Amino acid sequence: MDTDTGARQRSRAPYPRYRIRLARPDEIDVVLGLIDHAADWLRAEKRTTQWARPWPSPDDRRKRVYEALLDQETWLLFHGERPIGTVSIKLIGHEELWTAEERDTEAVYLHRLVIHRDYAGGGLGAELIDWAGRKGASQQRNTELVRIDVWTDNDELHAYYRRQGFEDVAVRTTSDRTPSGALFEKPLDSSAPASPARIVETRAGAEAGRLIRPTRIIAGPRSSVPHAASSRS
Repeated sequence: MDTDTGARQRSRAPYPRYRIRLARPDEIDVVLGLIDHAADWLRAEKRTTQWARPWPSPDDRRKRVYEALLDQETWLLFHGERPIGTVSIKLIGHEELWTAEERDTEAVYLHRLVIHRDYAGGGLGAELIDWAGRKGASQQRNTELVRIDVWTDNDELHAYYRRQGFEDVAVRTTSDRTPSGALFEKPLDSSAPASPARIVETRAGAEAGRLIRPTRIIAGPRSSVPHAASSRS
């Protein structure tokens, strides 16, 4: 084999690119499908209760995800036409998880971050975290931190976020007993990626890049919300 030729061919191989865009409300089952896939893997492979069942109920879980779609907080990551990941970005922290003093510091809050298992192990999750941090920071001045609340009993996930540069903040509970009470944060890295970015934002329309601040849009009566799914987020 001509190893020099092989090296040149590899150097010319197309760099993998993934497009990301705002998810539409009618794509709720796509988002929930990615969560369901992760839940199935967690049940089979890991010692955690994360997403073992919809929390606090299937309808409540679906309503919460649907509201995030309506509020233009949820993004879908694609490889070609295949949805392979999702993340939701908020600019306001949960008032029972993050103290008033903590919330005085401008931060980006990430939720429901999932990469399909077919794409695990290649650093794509870390890149999605960094992309989401920069995207959220572009919507508000003086952002200092990226924050995330993690399933309290998922020790391996805690370790993963520590490897990504996050530091432990606290483990807290809420009045509705959220199972996701382990809090982590890290300084925002606002610099451009050192290597060519694999994640590229695409826009479906004039409103597609705008992250709505904390205005809450309620999904309406249960009958107006698409049919409930069966896993947890």
